[in-house]
Amino acid sequence: MKISRKQNILVEKLLRLWVQKELLSEEKADELRADVEIKSLNWKRIARNLMGLSVLFMVIAFLHLVVDKWVLEIITRFFSLSSLFFMGLLNVLTIFFVWLANIIYKRKQLTVISVEALLLLSIISFSGAVYYAIEVFALEGFFKVFSVLLTTLYTLILAAFFRSQIIWIIGLIGLTLWMTLETARLGDWNSTFLGMNLPFRWLLFSAMFLLGCRVLPQPSVVKRFIKITFQFWVTVFWISLWLFALFGNYASFEVWDNASAVDLLPGGVLMAALAVIALIYGKKKMEKEWVWMGSLTLVVNLYTQYFLFLWHPFPPALFFFILALSLFILGRKAELVWGRK
Repeated sequence: MKISRKQNILVEKLLRLWVQKELLSEEKADELRADVEIKSLNWKRIARNLMGLSVLFMVIAFLHLVVDKWVLEIITRFFSLSSLFFMGLLNVLTIFFVWLANIIYKRKQLTVISVEALLLLSIISFSGAVYYAIEVFALEGFFKVFSVLLTTLYTLILAAFFRSQIIWIIGLIGLTLWMTLETARLGDWNSTFLGMNLPFRWLLFSAMFLLGCRVLPQPSVVKRFIKITFQFWVTVFWISLWLFALFGNYASFEVWDNASAVDLLPGGVLMAALAVIALIYGKKKMEKEWVWMGSLTLVVNLYTQYFLFLWHPFPPALFFFILALSLFILGRKAELVWGRK
């Protein structure tokens, strides 16, 4: 049983009192003491909150500074410098932050948050340096999108070297962003690429990466990230599948708004089928995560189809009443399940 320090003092006083009054034996009191565990502070959460507050106060301090005219004049003169200057400055900052993170990392202390904060600053500096490099060399088109991939590769390399899962996730997000921009560029910045809208592309990308996680050989450098990579692409897969079930493969909101619920039904059928497959697979392999994902996807798909088919035919009052009633029933069911545990 986990209790706070103040509660532990109270428990200790009560145990001593009961032993003195012979209401409890010393052996039984020792057994009760052994079952008590004092809650410790979550220093990791405290560290994250303090660093978040420090960033917030830095922003507030900056906002207070920029209201002064002389500060505004200095900032204006600073940013009037050439792109070549900023490219060099940001490259120096990129190297400095990585160097500082490496010093802290080599100490083998529990300073993960400090290292990750420095790595994030290095990534921001690197992306800025790449941006100004494009300005300096007057690059267009492919190179602007390629800069996103370059920053992503830099992020993934840092994550692998410093063994940081948070930085690795940032790299995966960057990879998703690059694929989105690159397909948009190849499609002349239209709403579709090879007839696929954005949710459909995300669905295809995530499915390809999930297959790659299972089929392709895993280098030893990235083996520690395989699980979190798989979880990331599974999340992207289910979200993009839901968006595909909701919006279909339509390229614009106007076209989607004119489509009927029957036109969007194939996406819902696909989502339900994959949810059932995940549910069956999870039960067969005794993996609760897949059972949870399949069940949640079925519920989400049910509400999505409810919205698509009944939003227009039903009066708003009836629509939201049925929605509230169904959510109450689900909540009650969840409460009963929780009560049995």
